[in-house]
Amino acid sequence: MSDYAGQLVVLEWTSPVCPFTAMKYKSGAMQALQSYAASHRIVWLSIDSAAPGRAGYLTAAAARARIAEIQANVSAFLFDPDGRIARSYGAKTTPSFFIVDRNGKLAYEGAMSDDIFDNSGAGRDYIRSALEDLVAERHVRVPETAPQGCAIEY
Repeated sequence: MSDYAGQLVVLEWTSPVCPFTAMKYKSGAMQALQSYAASHRIVWLSIDSAAPGRAGYLTAAAARARIAEIQANVSAFLFDPDGRIARSYGAKTTPSFFIVDRNGKLAYEGAMSDDIFDNSGAGRDYIRSALEDLVAERHVRVPETAPQGCAIEY
């Protein structure tokens, strides 16, 4: 995180085998958030915590192919095969999100939206709302929600 000091950073825990994550990407909702972040110079880090031999494990080549296939707009894709990063944030599911403010403090943790089982667009978008608050230099109005999805296999 020291590489991103003074910047807003989104940490997205992701998995190529999680249907909840797939739903967010297939609908374009995730890419829309990533584009919003990029347009505001917000760092977006996708993190895969699957270990070799576990469901969801990606090699570097497979991660590059997946990013291209799903048209993700991420600043970087990180590998956390021992789960050290996930444990340090308390990440337990995919997709789940942690937003770090410009001062290096955790500003938001939880779900992408309250549309957990569908992407009708009628639900509340927690990530977009939190990012809008932080871009406007306000405290995040909803700093924590309960993520739901696939368990991260440490």
